[in-house]
Parts: sequence; C-alpha cells; structure tokens
Amino acid sequence: MNIPGGTPSLKLLWLSTEPGIQVRRLDALLACFDLSSLKEELQALESPFQALCCLLIYLFVQVDALCLEDLHAFIAQALCLQEKSTAQLMDLQLDHVDPRAVQLGSLLVRGLTTLVLVNSACGFPWTAADFMPWNLFDGKLFHQKYLQSEKGHAVAVLVEQNRSRLTTFHTLKSIVCKACVKENRPVVSRRHWRAHHSGRWGRQGSSSHRTSSGHSRSGQGQHWRDQGPGSRQHEPDQWRRY
Repeated sequence: MNIPGGTPSLKLLWLSTEPGIQVRRLDALLACFDLSSLKEELQALESPFQALCCLLIYLFVQVDALCLEDLHAFIAQALCLQEKSTAQLMDLQLDHVDPRAVQLGSLLVRGLTTLVLVNSACGFPWTAADFMPWNLFDGKLFHQKYLQSEKGHAVAVLVEQNRSRLTTFHTLKSIVCKACVKENRPVVSRRHWRAHHSGRWGRQGSSSHRTSSGHSRSGQGQHWRDQGPGSRQHEPDQWRRY
C-alpha cells in the first residue's frame, strides 16, 4: 500500500508505543480505503463523522445501485440522530415500509462491520465507539429520511431546518462525492440515472452490491480489492439480464 514511511508491520501497529504511532495507524487505515488524499478533510471532522464518511465512501464506490438520494438520507439521519432521545425515536411514525430502505440499512450496518475490522487491524487509530451503530444509525430514523429524500424534499427539510446540521451536511456530502469522483464513481440523482439507464433501477436486493468482495469499481487500490472468488472477474453481474 502507498503509505508514508512504508507499509508498517502488524506488530508495529498493534504493540508500538513510539511517538507518532497513531499517525501511522491512521495512515494505514486510510490507505486500506484509498483515502490518503482526504486525510486533512477527514481529520477536520468531529467524531463520529470521520468514520461515517469513510464508510459512505466505501459503500458508494462498491455499490452500483446507490444514488444521491440515498446519500442524502444516510447523512441526514446520522446528523439528526445525535440530538434524538430514545423516546423521540420510538415515537417516529412512518407512512409505509420500503423494502429497499430496509436493505440499505442492513448494508450500512454490514459496512460498519468491515470498518470495525479494518480499524482493529490497524491498531485502533479511531475510537471504537465511533463505529457503534447507535452513534451512527437508527433504522426507523433512516427510513423516515429515505422516504423524504425519495419524495424530493429539500436538504433543509431532511436536517429538520437546523442550520448547523445543514452546514455539516454539505461538508460531509462534499467529501464523499469528491472521493467517489476520484474512483470514477460520480454520485448522481436516481432521476438522472433513470434517464440514461432506463429499467436498471428496478433492481433490488443484496445481489447488486459487492461489499463482500471489496472490489473497487475503478480497478485501482489494493490487492485485496481485486482478488478472491467474490470479485467482479469471477462473479457475473446477477442483475445484468434485467
């Protein structure tokens, strides 16, 4: 991996107490996700939004079927969750349950598991609490934001007319979109996508993503992204026939 000072050994990452080891641990984690160029932007974020951005970039690069509306819902629910009480979350009422929203929620939690493992392998450059689902994700709140985003509600509505959240929202969105463009995976609106790829958006289900293989769309990045029986070279697109 392209890491300043070279790729450190696991012994160094796990056991070293030398000055500056946390910097090397973070460099290793970011290199795993090919995010070294975004180090300054990520470090400027508060916890747990560093982890959230890293996770969203990972998912949006890996998963073809994710769109701008999904990104809006993921970010908005994470921002609003920080100030929600348990009682408020329990009292949320949904118009209906959308199967795709349920699947996206499951996908996010699975992505969190991957991020937890990488953070552990790199010697915990980020606090483990940053990756706990209750700090980043609530299923019913996400469902609410997903339905609002699908209906075309403005971002200000998604963040519940809170100016501070709105500012943070645009910061997080900018970082995610910038990283995705670098990987040749621009995040576009579903309506725009439909206009260019009629019919493909009808697909649903977990078969359309490749988080289990860790393969990068651009073919760039680390060897673990490209190899194994789950990678794109070995696994045909199950949805192409549609």
